[in-house]
Amino acid sequence: MTNSVIHEIECPDCDGNGRVPYSGIHPAMQCTACKGEGWRMMTDEEEADRAADAFSDMCEGEPPVSLDEQHRAAWDQKQELRR
Repeated sequence: MTNSVIHEIECPDCDGNGRVPYSGIHPAMQCTACKGEGWRMMTDEEEADRAADAFSDMCEGEPPVSLDEQHRAAWDQKQELRR
């Protein structure tokens, strides 16, 4: 990877338990997807999906507003109500 961010997710195969339960008389076995860790690296497809979701959220939402801007807007609204 080119950046220092570790792209791990909770393993969906074992729900982060590290063991996959089996029905019947068989005991729970170690998850092969995460090797019993409960967390695993994202696949390229999962990482692309996550990036696409983040981009669409950014495009659909309002731009971030600073705390100073929020206070100023609240003060302006209060002044309008007093008129």
